[in-house]
Amino acid sequence: MRYVLAGVCSLFILLTLGSCNRGLFTAKAPVELEQAWATDNTLRTPESALFDAQRNTIYVSNINKMSGSKKDGDGFISKVNNNGEVEELYWVSGLNDPKGMALHNNVLYVSDVNEIVAISTQTGAVLGRYEAENAKFLNDVAVDSRGNVFVTDSEQKRIYQLRNGRVSTWMENTDREKPNGIFIDGNRMIVAFMSSGNVRFLDPETKNWTNWTEGIKSADGIAETGTGDYLVSSWDGEVYFVNSDGKNWRILDTKDQNINAADISYSERLGLLLVPTFKDNRLVAYRLSRR
Repeated sequence: MRYVLAGVCSLFILLTLGSCNRGLFTAKAPVELEQAWATDNTLRTPESALFDAQRNTIYVSNINKMSGSKKDGDGFISKVNNNGEVEELYWVSGLNDPKGMALHNNVLYVSDVNEIVAISTQTGAVLGRYEAENAKFLNDVAVDSRGNVFVTDSEQKRIYQLRNGRVSTWMENTDREKPNGIFIDGNRMIVAFMSSGNVRFLDPETKNWTNWTEGIKSADGIAETGTGDYLVSSWDGEVYFVNSDGKNWRILDTKDQNINAADISYSERLGLLLVPTFKDNRLVAYRLSRR
């Protein structure tokens, strides 16, 4: 009987581990976060944060008052230094609901309701506003090595592309789910779906999807750690560590404090995870360390 019970227990453990293959893994996470600093609360509904290594500054997009599809002009981009001090609150103003950001060749690309806004990182001047036809909720932004800009539309379930000054619909139907975060890793894309909590790989050539990880409710930002692993935020206030096999561990949970975790990014140079807290009006930086 003892051997039978042992066998049953072993089988149960194997089944349990197998069920965690692409979802929340119950063992202790291989990494942990420690808060390094936090800004004051002068930011206004910060949605995305991005470190510019060339300028040695952090850009933060501020939605301010949510305007939906209307354009209220009260959105702006702030500059924060590496110690968490807001150096220039209104570095770029006159935006509407700026969300995701990406950098390429001294240009900061920002999604703004139905436009992709190009901003000079040297001067802060708006270089262009490119309207995405029929867009309703442009969200996250990614740029490939050739300078092609990709932007998710969470409401229209689309991915738009800005190329050579023109915006076109690059993907009409994102697997019938609402895309949020988008990240380009070499010859593949990673897309986080806010409606299902799934995060999938996307082949830009064939436009075929591959399942990767799941169970991240309100999946939002995607960041690479520099070691082949990733961090994915849940807008509700969580951050997950995801390994290459798709196993994920929750390593931050601020939901009970009503602190969101919006469009995160990770700076390998600073060794910091940047978390815009949305309703909490701050940017919080965490150090990532291996256990």
